[in-house]
Amino acid sequence: MIVKALGKEYQVKDITYKERRELHRLNAKAFWHGKVEPESYYDILEKVAEISGLQEADLNDLSMVEVDQVLQEVFTNYMGLSKNEDGD
Repeated sequence: MIVKALGKEYQVKDITYKERRELHRLNAKAFWHGKVEPESYYDILEKVAEISGLQEADLNDLSMVEVDQVLQEVFTNYMGLSKNEDGD
């Protein structure tokens, strides 16, 4: 799967149903009662990094904020929350 973030394309592994359910569970914990729980949010990003197969070399030239942006984009793609550029 190709994910576009920060003007680049990243090749990431496809997600399984089980992995998607785990991310959904982590997401629910991170945003419970409409408030962001920072520790839980970063648990999501770390799990996304693990599932995605992105390597340190893929992210070396990025700041930590940019790494978070890439991982957030991968997450939204995994969860089906990101729209395609053609509007689908």
